[in-house]
Amino acid sequence: MQIRGEDLTVAYYADIHVLLDVSMEAPENMITCVIGPNGAGKSTLLKTLFGYLIPRSGKVYLDGRDITTLAAQDRMRLGIGYVDQLHSVFPEMSVDENLELGAWTFRRDRERIGEAKDRVYRQYPVLSERRKVHAGLLSGGEQRMLEIARVLMPDPSLILMDEPSAGLSPKITEEIYGEISRLKEIGKTLLLVDQNLHSAVPRSDYLYVMELGQISARGPTAELGDDLRAIVSDWLSVT
Repeated sequence: MQIRGEDLTVAYYADIHVLLDVSMEAPENMITCVIGPNGAGKSTLLKTLFGYLIPRSGKVYLDGRDITTLAAQDRMRLGIGYVDQLHSVFPEMSVDENLELGAWTFRRDRERIGEAKDRVYRQYPVLSERRKVHAGLLSGGEQRMLEIARVLMPDPSLILMDEPSAGLSPKITEEIYGEISRLKEIGKTLLLVDQNLHSAVPRSDYLYVMELGQISARGPTAELGDDLRAIVSDWLSVT
């Protein structure tokens, strides 16, 4: 499954554009990463692709199908998952209950829910061991794993991730990116945005660089090389 945005323009207020004629795609079974400084429009791009925001102009395509006007819940049913930047576990609910929330699209099918939980627990044995523990008692890394596991309940083919390493220690960040790489190995397509270049860039197959709501550079990770270093240096000199 692949997703493509074509000439996307998004504005929150009047004519203040957050995205301006942005075109990009996340090819099937690859890790595509969008990087850029704060305020570049990275998270807005993900929200537009997932359906939280409808563009003023431009189109979103999923495997060639125009899904521009589809609501987020309908995009989930088509096989898109979304991991938000903000931590979203329900702290007073158990790990098991949090996982079941990820199955809302087939919530009346208890057999399917049970099968989905079994599959996810096999992927995340640490969560299986703590399935009755309140999610609020998990470590930050475990909570992030739970958020990813919850998104995997309906077994999406495409996963969008907004700042997957936000607020995590370097050690836990490496664990999360190890999981992102593993998801690719089992056939998932991943599109993520992150400011943690040290972890995100080496694991990405293709990179987009965003600045001021537009794509300023793009290409296979291995080919950007010195160009990427120069771009990052420019960000640091501005900040």
